Amino acid sequence: MMPFWALIADSFREALDRKIFWVMLCISILVAAAMFCVSFEGTADGSIEELNVFFGAYRVRLSEAAPGTVIPRETIIGGVVYLVMDHVLGGIGILLALIATGSFFPSFLERGAIDLALSKSLSRPLLFLAKYLGSMAFVLVQATVFVGLTFLVVGFRWGMWMPGYLLVIPLMVLLFSYLYCVSAWVAVRTRSTLAAVLVSLGAWVVFVGLQGLGDVFELMPQWKENRTLYTVARVAGWVVPKTQDITYFAGRWSGAPAPADVMPKTRVPTPADRELIDKAGEVDRQRFEQRALPSIGSSLLFEAVVVAAAMWTFSRRDY
Repeated sequence: MMPFWALIADSFREALDRKIFWVMLCISILVAAAMFCVSFEGTADGSIEELNVFFGAYRVRLSEAAPGTVIPRETIIGGVVYLVMDHVLGGIGILLALIATGSFFPSFLERGAIDLALSKSLSRPLLFLAKYLGSMAFVLVQATVFVGLTFLVVGFRWGMWMPGYLLVIPLMVLLFSYLYCVSAWVAVRTRSTLAAVLVSLGAWVVFVGLQGLGDVFELMPQWKENRTLYTVARVAGWVVPKTQDITYFAGRWSGAPAPADVMPKTRVPTPADRELIDKAGEVDRQRFEQRALPSIGSSLLFEAVVVAAAMWTFSRRDY
């Protein structure tokens, strides 16, 4: 098994040679530094009254930003952590990771590189798997750095330790794997970096869209009257990976509140609008509290099928 692990290590060293690896590392450091420049001033009852930016250079009184709203310290800090994790690590980070790893398989399949790899004492399925896991190692390092730095900032600077936040590391690797399986399959079939990146990003849009469509059915019960459309949407939403669920699980296990619980209550023009906002908040909480096993299990099943298809193509094709 030594050649297997050696190939994984080679894939990781290849990632280190790419500029985007260091770009992502710098983003992690900058985000942690920006969070370190922020502090919260609380009251005796544990709620946050003032937000200080750049060590007090700018001050925002929450009572003025959202009159009549009192939000506990844990809720505010947990909400900030959730937003940073969702948008920076789960959004920009995954996007950059897909771009960075999109060329791993096409470059691996080039003449010379693939000839050398096939000369090793490894079967083709193991060669594919080693290269695939090498990409996972790339994301694992980036997620560990980001989560580790922000975890320390939240603990030492903001005074709130969130051990569950460390579970974000494997969850982000899992989210990446949902999308990278598509990238690897396209790369093996086309040997094109551009195709691998674009198709995986397109798949991400489709996965999110199908989950969003399920939420629309919950917000608009009258749409369920079209049983055919409703059934197709439900089945499709179950089959594809639940990419949005990962950030919900990460937030819940970190101890962060549901996004709907952080948003301040605002005045709306009509009772109908208020009802729609309340219903959207309830759908959001249901997603936040859903069981992890069915979501992750069905998503991994999709990934296993796509990886098996890519592995079969790699094993059968003449290089």
